[in-house]
Amino acid sequence: MRKKDVTKTGLAMAVPEEAVDGGRAYAGRFLAAVFLMMGLSGLFVPAFPSVSCGWVIPGICGTSICLGIFLLAGYSKGRQAAVLIPYLLFAGIFYGRIRDGFLILSNDMLHFMTEKTGKIYLDFQVNAEGNVYFTLFSIGFLAAFLTANAIWYGTLWPVSPVIFLAAAALISGFSREVIAAAVFLAGLLLIPIFREQRGRDKEEKENLPAYAAVIAVSLVLLLTAGTFLGRMDLFQENWWKDSVHRFLYDSSTESMPEGNLENLGSWKKSDAAALSLKADQYGKLYLRGVIRENYTGTAWEELPAEEKADSEALFYWLHKNGFYGNEMIGLASDLTEEETAEQTVEITNLGACREHLYLPYALHDSSLLSADVIGDAEVKKNEENWTISYLSGSVPQWYAVLQKLADHQKADKEQEYLRCEDAYRKYVYDKDLQITDTAAATLGRLLPPAEGRLKLSEIKERIYQCLEENLAYDESAVTLNGNNDFLAYTLEQKKKGYSVHYATATVLMLRYYGVPARYVEGYYLRPEEANAAAPGEELVLDETHAHAWAEYYLDGIGWIPFETTPGYIDQEEIGVSEDTGLGQDSYEAPDKDYMAQEEPDTMEEESGDRSEWKVTPAWALLLLLLLLLALIGRQVYRRRQLLKKLQEMEQLSPKEGVAAWYGYAVCLMQHGGTAEEKENREMRALSDEAMFSSHPMTEEQKGQEMKFAEQVRENCMAKWNLIERLKYRWILCICR
Repeated sequence: MRKKDVTKTGLAMAVPEEAVDGGRAYAGRFLAAVFLMMGLSGLFVPAFPSVSCGWVIPGICGTSICLGIFLLAGYSKGRQAAVLIPYLLFAGIFYGRIRDGFLILSNDMLHFMTEKTGKIYLDFQVNAEGNVYFTLFSIGFLAAFLTANAIWYGTLWPVSPVIFLAAAALISGFSREVIAAAVFLAGLLLIPIFREQRGRDKEEKENLPAYAAVIAVSLVLLLTAGTFLGRMDLFQENWWKDSVHRFLYDSSTESMPEGNLENLGSWKKSDAAALSLKADQYGKLYLRGVIRENYTGTAWEELPAEEKADSEALFYWLHKNGFYGNEMIGLASDLTEEETAEQTVEITNLGACREHLYLPYALHDSSLLSADVIGDAEVKKNEENWTISYLSGSVPQWYAVLQKLADHQKADKEQEYLRCEDAYRKYVYDKDLQITDTAAATLGRLLPPAEGRLKLSEIKERIYQCLEENLAYDESAVTLNGNNDFLAYTLEQKKKGYSVHYATATVLMLRYYGVPARYVEGYYLRPEEANAAAPGEELVLDETHAHAWAEYYLDGIGWIPFETTPGYIDQEEIGVSEDTGLGQDSYEAPDKDYMAQEEPDTMEEESGDRSEWKVTPAWALLLLLLLLLALIGRQVYRRRQLLKKLQEMEQLSPKEGVAAWYGYAVCLMQHGGTAEEKENREMRALSDEAMFSSHPMTEEQKGQEMKFAEQVRENCMAKWNLIERLKYRWILCICR
């Protein structure tokens, strides 16, 4: 026997007395507990490096606790509260150990966030080691308690926090255990079955283990197959990130590809306004926006956050000491007291990509630089207007600063700066010499052999010579490289290009000879335009000022722009003296393996351009999801139409209502519904009378037909199994 159901507003929860469901029904609950607790353990435990015991033991312990709560507490609220008392005593006695273990697990999560975002997150200070298992037991007990309640009452409400955490872990990539997710989902799908089965007879309740087995096997097979069909971390796909980026930040007038080199189109420069400048004094000006370090063969990308994570402590120390890679020229100038004028420029974004700030070289102001970011390649601020101070000057003046720094390197302040620079330099040489196998092979065929050490001036001369022989400036060039290496296709087949092509080739050539270099996009103010502008006058840069260039790391002073695009080369920068006596003044090709790249056996020109839509696994998955949503929407609409029709039937006149409700009952009987023969004959005769005679019908007669139809529906629900219920209620939509 059961008590009358008690319903809470918003969340229905039946509270029956303990009932004897039979051994097989308990077996069904046991399977659900196993699925849920083992699935949770498999999802979360491997994601925490501090937990070294594996996921099986915590899963078994959690399942045992859950089953213990089943046996000890059941439906009794009082006994459920009693079960919590020992746990609360345990938590009180070992509070310090549990707290320390929680902080250890939190540090694991912070490290994961660093690997995903490339940002600095300070670890929590932990007083003792080895306490993580006290915390693991505490969390496992709470999860088991919530799971036991969810299974007993047949509702997902108690485990909703766990569901949220599991979904967040999978979506964010914190957990990649797909099989564990399938097992956990199987357990979740079992929970509503217990609610449905509570009002069924014993024979139906004994089918619970079979339901559990079918659901679990189906989900495991489905999600296992999914791991072979495509990557599960959908939100890490480039197409997704690019789509979000375009929606949030881009405008239709931008003319630079932001590092995307696949099927690069012509330079669609225009007079669309990009940036507005107001400066104390104008001069030749590079405004860096997009800075990319990782070359894939078809794109310039940000350095993956996972690769930067091991430098978290380094950049925390550097930024705490006021050292930023983008500000090195300004810092060195202050130390050497070089007579360089400080300028202030106010920049307003009129149509450029809003994800980036566009900043000049030789910054003298770190207010816009992020102290919590690892590396200095990206400064991301979604702002429309900013003001920044920088030191005017050019490459020859910066080399002069470096020479003075070398002359005074024994001074205390210079020593402190050079310690930071030395640590930062090691990071740069480790990260910014990457090149693909294909690009290296191409450069090996086109450049003189990289034998021995070469001065930077010699390397530059080789680069100029190679570009002059293998690349012609053409703003209308369309590079249909497809999945082929952009550099190889550009220099060995197309042999035409504009600033993006020149910058890409230059960066890779510098790296080939052992010089750290990066790819940069932004806007360039020519000297003749700057000289014609009055101080304080507003100067608008349109998309004809958009430009891409290379920059290399000069030991001691930082990143220096290197121009190789015809029409942009400054002759005074070519013959600058490089013998400074600080750091290395000659370079040697790096002796290390290059990054492999999968490519077709032959390099053929693609038939389309970058705007052509391609069916990738990610797009296919998205289309399948959209199709699934469309099908679900269609069925929801059909079911709403059924309910609307039944409501309309209730409002019909007695004569029309009698016939309509008997017709609905006949429809249900055709799909398994039953009715007593005598009652069926009486209702059919009443329907015939309403349809084929002029006799008036009463509300009482209409009510009899409605009651008859409801009885047939209840008979259907009692006869149908779970699959048939799903079919007739949600697919065919003939039963409410």
